[in-house]
Amino acid sequence: MNKEKQMEKRSSILEAAVSVFSREGYPNAKMQEIATKAGIGKGTIYQYFRGKKHLFQQTVKEGITKYTDGIKNEIKGCVGIEQILKKIVTYSFSFLEDHRDIINIIEGHHSLIDENMMKWLLDRKNKLISLLSKIIDENIEKTERNIQETNLAAYCFFGMMFSVIQEKVFHHREFDMEDASDRIVEIFLHGI
Repeated sequence: MNKEKQMEKRSSILEAAVSVFSREGYPNAKMQEIATKAGIGKGTIYQYFRGKKHLFQQTVKEGITKYTDGIKNEIKGCVGIEQILKKIVTYSFSFLEDHRDIINIIEGHHSLIDENMMKWLLDRKNKLISLLSKIIDENIEKTERNIQETNLAAYCFFGMMFSVIQEKVFHHREFDMEDASDRIVEIFLHGI
């Protein structure tokens, strides 16, 4: 089987797994149900994944990688910190709304996040914070104080953005994503 076909099959298994894990929860999810949804035999899953826990962890990794790669693509061609940050917030709202299943499986199954998975998640978060730090650093006037605080500012922006997104995605609070994006960036850049 050629590499492209293998990648397609792997992707269909991951998509099916996200759907089943989200709907059934990890303990109740059956590998046979995932295989059926992916249109393959159950044994084929084991050609790509060591077992149910490995499959679960790969669905999380795949979702987070898709999110971080998407941010990088979204901000290409953006000019100025305000436009870049608004694009990041708007993309984050849309991505998390469209991929709610990934969020559901992460939220509901913390016990499956072992030490290696935790290191991987922390590495991805640090890469995102580094990206935000770089964006902030490249787009603000340099002073002695803000050079030292760029990383802290990136954490603040990240936390503020996800706190608001969490209200919409997990608590179903209705608000205009475009307006919320504008306001988050405005408060971050200029204060209240």
